[in-house]
Amino acid sequence: MLPKFPDNFLWGTAISAFQTEMGNSEQSICSNLDWYEWANNEKIKSEKLVSGDRPQDGDDFWDLYENDFKLAKSLGNNAIRFSIEWGRIFKDETFSVPGEFRRDERGEPLDFIPASNTLEKLKQIADMDAVDHYLNMIKSANKNGLKVALTLYHWPIPLWLHDPIRAHMNLDNAERRGWIDGSTIEEFAKYSYFASLIFRNLPELWETINEPEVIALNGYLFGDTSGFPPGLSSVPLAFQVERNLAFAHNLAYRTLKKNTDRPVGIGTSPPYFEPAGEDRRDAEMADTARYMNNEWILNAIVNGEFDNGLTGKPDEKIANFGGSDYIGIDYYSRMRVRYSEKSTYASVLPLEFLPCINCSDFQWDIYPLGMREVLKWIYRKYGRPMYILENGIADSKDEKREEYIISHIKALHDSIYEDRLDVRGYFHWSLIDNYEWSSGFSKRFGLHEVDYVTKERKRRKSAEAYERICKGMDI
Repeated sequence: MLPKFPDNFLWGTAISAFQTEMGNSEQSICSNLDWYEWANNEKIKSEKLVSGDRPQDGDDFWDLYENDFKLAKSLGNNAIRFSIEWGRIFKDETFSVPGEFRRDERGEPLDFIPASNTLEKLKQIADMDAVDHYLNMIKSANKNGLKVALTLYHWPIPLWLHDPIRAHMNLDNAERRGWIDGSTIEEFAKYSYFASLIFRNLPELWETINEPEVIALNGYLFGDTSGFPPGLSSVPLAFQVERNLAFAHNLAYRTLKKNTDRPVGIGTSPPYFEPAGEDRRDAEMADTARYMNNEWILNAIVNGEFDNGLTGKPDEKIANFGGSDYIGIDYYSRMRVRYSEKSTYASVLPLEFLPCINCSDFQWDIYPLGMREVLKWIYRKYGRPMYILENGIADSKDEKREEYIISHIKALHDSIYEDRLDVRGYFHWSLIDNYEWSSGFSKRFGLHEVDYVTKERKRRKSAEAYERICKGMDI
């Protein structure tokens, strides 16, 4: 019998807009996004950066959300996490919308100061039908007894801010460079301001940005292998983007805190980095990988501390820089690190990642103890409440998911009751199969299998284990 979790604990599942919304109807399709352009571009497909699967052939959550919320309710969930799509709400640019920014000595924006007519102008540009649709989604979730964790930004950028093909081919000649450009930070502030006034306290909690470090590292450092737009490989660019995303979070956090009483936080994806052997250099490389992937962004967002020189210690402190009411954790796997001067990563760091031992379909190493260690480190360093916003497995045959769920939730229970960590919710990734970015539809994370032709959902056997946990039954 699994001991009882806290009475107010959130049990949920998670999805994202781009990965699930599009499907059968014309209204469901949102083509004004960099990821849409990227996934459908013939040159990008010819370079084998993406699978060739089309996001517009997806789950059709846009039309079927009421049914999907009923599926979540049947699991015993009391919460659901989903995102709203920036480019669906603002298909047209918002550059002309008035507003000012309080800036630091470098000219970087620290706070958005709207004009008296900012909201009116934004409403004139926004697709208010899409806004009403999102409002109806939240109401439907609540009707099914589901509190909403709302993600403001889960990766795609409007095309009027980012031309991923031009940026990929010739960044210097690209006019729309996405998160490299300061203008993207400023337009994100306007989007955040609009969302904060439209949705206010309807969500139970707000997440500003999902996994900023993944956006930066996969798109700008490991872009040639990850398949993330714009597919670049530059250490300086990657950490400039990560810095810009920290500033974007800061602006969104400040704006949301003025207009909502709900907790506002960030979501990160920290693997557990473990030395592969006893060699001191293995431990040093594991610590370096952990710092660069897990710690750099949290130092910036929580403490306003930036390591611009990538020396391992912050060299800049920005006073009164945003913050985060909670830290969202997307935990999936362990990464075993070995020192190596000959690996594919050697141009960045002299290390290699060993193959998984207990593998998911993504070849990610299943290691529930790693989640406990990650939670312990983050809580002791930053002292913020935490939510597991994602935890799941690509397992198309549904052979390992049940044990994955049980073992990770047992580790979570130990984190709360033995390590005394403040973890307030768990969202399994995912409620339904989804479009897994550059891998397309091949990686199946859903507690419910999706037939992408008929859009039919079919409950997987492993969902029963999660239902029993959510309903407080013996597992």
